[in-house]
Amino acid sequence: MRPLDCLHILQQSRQWILLLCVNSGFFIFLAWVAYPETFKLLVLTMLMFTFGTILIGGLFTWKKQRKQRNLFYQFLREPSVEHEAKLLQVLGDTHKEPLHDLANQLRHLYDELQEAKYQSLEYETFIESWVHEIKTPLSLLHFVIQNRKDEMSPLVYQRLNYANITIHDYVERILFYAKLQAVHVDYSLKKVSIVECFEDVLLELQSLLEEQYVSVHKEIKDVPVVFDERALHFILIQLLVNAIKYRNVGTESLIWLETGFEHAKDSYYIKIADNGVGVLQSDLPFIFDKGFTGDTSKQKPSTGMGLFLVKKLCDDLQVEIEVESKYKRGFTIQLLFPKV
Repeated sequence: MRPLDCLHILQQSRQWILLLCVNSGFFIFLAWVAYPETFKLLVLTMLMFTFGTILIGGLFTWKKQRKQRNLFYQFLREPSVEHEAKLLQVLGDTHKEPLHDLANQLRHLYDELQEAKYQSLEYETFIESWVHEIKTPLSLLHFVIQNRKDEMSPLVYQRLNYANITIHDYVERILFYAKLQAVHVDYSLKKVSIVECFEDVLLELQSLLEEQYVSVHKEIKDVPVVFDERALHFILIQLLVNAIKYRNVGTESLIWLETGFEHAKDSYYIKIADNGVGVLQSDLPFIFDKGFTGDTSKQKPSTGMGLFLVKKLCDDLQVEIEVESKYKRGFTIQLLFPKV
């Protein structure tokens, strides 16, 4: 029995203990009046008997409470009729009606929860299936756009390619979001070429960069980063799309890409900076929250999912994120990869 359990039992039984002590005190007084010559022996006997009674009673109370607690938690985990009957046996008939009402409510909530889980699983399966199926027509669309480029005006080609990139980005977000909700997420960790990854990302976003008149300046070199290549590609896409979306309209839009080694953190880094609208200092702690869009009164509507997914992936793969922002003057995000 733990000390806290003993204290709890004493607090619950203090009235009976006090009554027992008063009773013992009364009989000690009678012993002093009736048998003064054997008073000490009688007092010692009475005190030992009283202490033993309290100890035995406390032990039985503790065992009963432990059994009640175990049955109660068992009943909460599975509010079946059988567990309800077992709990009622130890609580007594005085609790029969409220316990039965509680059991009915819990069983109803349990059934609703199971139904909600089943529907959620069906919905998740449908979304994942839809994402994989939609990739086929998207790939076909990309193929047609690239192979029929000469038959389109530059403006039409640019707009179609922009739409294709945007749809593809939204589909990837859905896929990664569904993946991150899984109980077990599989990552393929290996040494990734940062230079090649940036080349692929910039090639994929070329039409978007041209459409929004954004210039990219690179100071990148291959650093020995161990990561999931597909996840890194997704992260860089989200960060660059975010920089493009929140560009500072009216001025020359610039994005700087940089990689290297930070000795203070003993980590390799990827830094993406822009001269866009930035983020308010009051909003900075919340930019990775799901659905957070910040001050977007002058921007197109946003889902707020991009940076949320970036943070989830980085947390899963032990990558630290640092951000700096000057409102209306720019935003910088840096990913710190541990040395492996």
